[in-house]
Amino acid sequence: MKTFPTSAVWCFGILFISVSLITTGSSEVQVVGPADPVVALAGDDIILPCSLKPNVSAEDMIVRWTRLNPTAEKVHLYRQGRDSNEDQSRSYRGRTSMFHEELKNGNVSLKLNRVTLSDAGSYRCFFPTLTSRVKETSVQLFVGAVSQPVISIDGTKGWGVVLKCESGGWFPEPQMEWLDSSGTILPADGPPEKYRDSEGRYALRRHVTVNKTDTNRFTCRVHQTEINHLKETEIHVPEKKKIREEQQKKKIREEQQKKLREDFEEQEKKKIREEQQKKLREDFEEQVKKLGKDSEEVKKLGKDVEEQDKLKREVKRDVCFLNRNKVYLIQSVTMAIPMAFYLFRSERYSKILAARTRQGQMELLYEALTFGGDKVKSDFYRILLDLEPDLVNDPGAIFVDVHKDQLIQRVTKVMPILHELFYEELYCNTRIQQMTSQDQMRQLYQALEEAEDSRSVKLDFYRILLDLESNLVRDLGKNLSTSGYISLEYKPYLVYHLGKNLSTSGYISLEYKPYLVYHLGKNLSTSGYISLEYKPYLVYHLGKNLSTSGYISLEYKPYLVYHLGKNLSTSGYISLEYKPYLVYHLGKNLSTSGYISLEYKPYLVYHLGKNLSTSGYISLED
Repeated sequence: MKTFPTSAVWCFGILFISVSLITTGSSEVQVVGPADPVVALAGDDIILPCSLKPNVSAEDMIVRWTRLNPTAEKVHLYRQGRDSNEDQSRSYRGRTSMFHEELKNGNVSLKLNRVTLSDAGSYRCFFPTLTSRVKETSVQLFVGAVSQPVISIDGTKGWGVVLKCESGGWFPEPQMEWLDSSGTILPADGPPEKYRDSEGRYALRRHVTVNKTDTNRFTCRVHQTEINHLKETEIHVPEKKKIREEQQKKKIREEQQKKLREDFEEQEKKKIREEQQKKLREDFEEQVKKLGKDSEEVKKLGKDVEEQDKLKREVKRDVCFLNRNKVYLIQSVTMAIPMAFYLFRSERYSKILAARTRQGQMELLYEALTFGGDKVKSDFYRILLDLEPDLVNDPGAIFVDVHKDQLIQRVTKVMPILHELFYEELYCNTRIQQMTSQDQMRQLYQALEEAEDSRSVKLDFYRILLDLESNLVRDLGKNLSTSGYISLEYKPYLVYHLGKNLSTSGYISLEYKPYLVYHLGKNLSTSGYISLEYKPYLVYHLGKNLSTSGYISLEYKPYLVYHLGKNLSTSGYISLEYKPYLVYHLGKNLSTSGYISLEYKPYLVYHLGKNLSTSGYISLED
């Protein structure tokens, strides 16, 4: 493979040969250029060689450099003893020059500064007034681009450590490989990931899992054979314990930075909104003064201001919803490609289209939304609401249902919510306005259930909460805790809405029982089936507030009663007739709307005392 240095010294010393070789005789002047293409890197200053042979003066000649493309771009013109670039192509202005002191020797080479990838191609060196038959030659320019690879530790895998190498800004497309300290190529974790940016440059990423060696040193190499360039980066891998510690520190730092960034952005957005609203109000008041309070123009202006405020609130709430439900949407949206096509239709769309997985497409789409701003995010929300309405309605409706009790107790801005959701029904009702905020919230929940499209209205309620009570929504949704097994793989949004109080070291399968989420509350409440007889440790974690309308078998597990304490509440079935000691442990607070069979055990009545409360069936006739 030939190598092509790019320095000016080499260009002057290159062997010139005739491109258009014609046997013309030794006395005829010919135009000659280089035998091989000129190879350069983006950003270099390069020389396109061209000269007369034999070496006769070109000081009084016309020399025209052009680009051999459909438009025949004018690159540089020399005539009448000076450069004459009035008609020079815009892309070459200020970047071309000739070596005037070399013209007397027939050297008319062109210097081109700060070459770009778009400069690559064929160039024509032409002498229009030369009497020879060979009046021109062509020079091929080849431009490449390189960058230094970057290595990072991407976690651990089994006994090994996963390394990631990334390098962008390459042209033409390079190759990437991993090597150990002895130079042996290592088998990577799959082929390299590749994509191109808006300028056509290539970016690569490749992972490798390495095990401990004598040196723990590994190298990522990126090379491009056509431009004969190679870049390497070496890393020393520390012990796995140190890696975990560093990753934990990094995660904490990232979370802190993210929180600070979010708080700062929220403050900035709030400041901008306040300034915009203040300006609108001032403009409105100024117009009122000019036009008079009762004029139609004032009414129209007031309506326009109100519509603008409403539109801004809607956009803000769309953005809040997308930010809050990012993880859920990335995992759940199935129509990322048509959405991306409608929103972008550019290189960002091509990048999203090239992603191998649906989740990868959504991650790239969210990245593009970040650059697009709030308006693009709002457009995405509207498209999502049209194409996949369940994915939008479900998180809002489920959150509102799951946290009903907490929201009734903790929401403070009830009247503004009523104003937007139920203006005539509740907001304008004098009786409602005189209620406490908790009673107002109960009335709101009743209206939500009675609405014609309950899920849609609950979604609106949820979006308003994201706007007006964002801290409350965050507190209710971020603290899922479990040391056992909870199967949520088919309902990822359940995790977000389960709230902060689910605690269990047992097994709860929720993937086919979404209605359980509504009943989980803060102390595990279920209308399903939980088998405790073989899981006594569940009782310890569940505490004293187990509530169920299902079936709990206690008759063979008296120790369960000890742990459950005195507050067992059930509307199901508990068989006590053969286990009188259960009564002793249950104490005086047994409450049931179910069935307790006492007819064959009159002494049970004695133990139950005077506090037995039941709306069910108790047979005492014997």
